[in-house]
Amino acid sequence: MSTEEQKDMKRRAKRPRVDPNLCSDDSQNPDAIAPANNPAVDTSVMASCSSGSDMQEARQPVQKRIQDFKGGITQSLLAKRKQFAKDINDSFRSLNENLQSIFKTQQKSRQELHSIHSQMFESLYQKWLGDVVRAREQEERLNLIAQQQVKVLQKAVEDHETKMENAKDMCDTFLKVW
Repeated sequence: MSTEEQKDMKRRAKRPRVDPNLCSDDSQNPDAIAPANNPAVDTSVMASCSSGSDMQEARQPVQKRIQDFKGGITQSLLAKRKQFAKDINDSFRSLNENLQSIFKTQQKSRQELHSIHSQMFESLYQKWLGDVVRAREQEERLNLIAQQQVKVLQKAVEDHETKMENAKDMCDTFLKVW
């Protein structure tokens, strides 16, 4: 029960209840009900027809009336229970359908994003592979150049050593000759 309904019930409980059979203080209201004009129970009719159908109904056991009342309440509560179960099942069914549609849209969105990212990554990956191949080629060229330079330097060192030995030998022979 919501708070508004609770407040409304409290307001109704605080209102004074007026018995329609009581005299009205409103003398200007011609529709006011006077107890003499409208008696609550007509006792003269009840006393005269004691064997009528109304009296027989009044004489039925109170227990039967209570059982009829309980049966009506039970049927009403069962109907309300069935309606509540139906409403709950319908609510869960619609909630499940909503969740499934949300899941499907999100899954579709994720797949689209995945394909976009895959395409972007694929192009980047291809560029990276090209860069790796170029870097290996450059590395191989640099290694070849370095090896050639090492050979050239070794040859230059050997030539220099032979020239130094020749120069030393010439110096030795020149000194001996002098």
